[in-house]
Amino acid sequence: MFKHFSCFILFILPINLLAGEWGTLHPLLPKGTQVSYMVVDPVKNKVIAQYQQTVLRTPASMQKLLTATASKLYLGEEFRYQTTIEGQKNNINNNRYQGDLGFRFVGDPTLLRSNINDMLRSLKRLGIKQISGDFLLNQSHFDGYQWSNGQAWNDLGVCYTAPSNAIIVNKNCVLGNLSLSRPDAKKATLFIPDYEPVEISSDVSVVTKAQRTAQFCALEVTRNSQNRYHLWGCMVPRNRPFGLAFAVNDPFAYARQIIASELENVGIILNGEIKLDNSNAIDGFQDILVSHQSPLLDELLQIMMKESDNLIADSLFKTLGAIYFKTAGNFRNGGKALKLILNEHGIDLENAYLADGSGLSRHNLMSAELFMSVLNYVYRNDHKLKLLSSFSVAGIDGTLKYHQGVRGDLLNGKVIAKTGSMQGVANLLGVVNSKQGDRLFVLILNGYNLPETSLKDLHEKDKKVSKYHFQQAFFEKTMKSD
Repeated sequence: MFKHFSCFILFILPINLLAGEWGTLHPLLPKGTQVSYMVVDPVKNKVIAQYQQTVLRTPASMQKLLTATASKLYLGEEFRYQTTIEGQKNNINNNRYQGDLGFRFVGDPTLLRSNINDMLRSLKRLGIKQISGDFLLNQSHFDGYQWSNGQAWNDLGVCYTAPSNAIIVNKNCVLGNLSLSRPDAKKATLFIPDYEPVEISSDVSVVTKAQRTAQFCALEVTRNSQNRYHLWGCMVPRNRPFGLAFAVNDPFAYARQIIASELENVGIILNGEIKLDNSNAIDGFQDILVSHQSPLLDELLQIMMKESDNLIADSLFKTLGAIYFKTAGNFRNGGKALKLILNEHGIDLENAYLADGSGLSRHNLMSAELFMSVLNYVYRNDHKLKLLSSFSVAGIDGTLKYHQGVRGDLLNGKVIAKTGSMQGVANLLGVVNSKQGDRLFVLILNGYNLPETSLKDLHEKDKKVSKYHFQQAFFEKTMKSD
């Protein structure tokens, strides 16, 4: 059962003792919650507790631990994304470039509009003030879907599900807000910066909380082609603007308009057009004229893990597929590459299903036991992987800074973990620093849903039924476990 724990043998406690002692916590969960967990003493090589540890469940963002581990093992700490402008140096003559230029995107999730401006200024310093041909935006580094199979369709308009394309600018995300022009306004006022090349209309009514409840009304967005959106529904009055974050629908159209604007800003005349190029190689281009590099992998992983950044995770996932198989990266070969990379290091993910690198897909399936095999490897090899520093720290930073399940003096600073949350999912894995020594844990809660009755209307005994009460009790017990 524990063959996944390479490098050491676990001393297994009787299952009935484990279930009996820790099973007293289960009534703290809402009825119908599906729970799996493992708690391990890595020094004594002993399983302290386990329950339904082999059952495959929805991991959500805990999936990012797999992406981070495979990326560090295969891409290496010196890895950077490199975005380039390509052409032939001998085509530069009299401040003009004769022919087409290529702008090669490689899925850099940190590439900003300001970086593109810098690249174009560097191009101009090479003596190029006019381009006689076309500017070809190449996205061949990735292919396939921009979103993984199994993502919720109505989440695709918001930035935490921004499309994972080779073309990424400004995280493929547009920020704006809704506000009230006056206290008695019946319609909300939409603000989107003028420099954003998107078209967003709004018809949002301002209603009271009671009206919103009676009308079953919410804020909705309709996504159309060419980065056009319509915002509708309702919102309640508020003193501060309500922040909005729209995921770019069409990365090429978004980047094309940004590059056209920045060419004008830096003073480069384009005689041709900005076109999409899907070819594996831009014919005739031999030289890298300008390049931009992302931060190193460790910095990307810090953001990805602590802030649970989905775009970085899915871009790295596809990048693994592209580099491992020497072809265009996608969600299919990314999952295959990740499994093969981990297997080469003694971690067999068996029948786990990996639809993406972020955990956004509902198709992902992992068990507590499989996660523990990865966590154990990361813990025992932290001297070279240095991934534990990317975990959030309870009460200190990242997704655990305000996490209700690890609050309190006993747990603050003592739990370092990766969260995994979506509707009906509340997962955690990581390390608990206890007086008895470190404890590795994987806690998976699926199907979590409280009754519609508000907490203030519940009886006192029912108020204890909460994922957070369970989590706090789970970690307090872990802290005291031998």
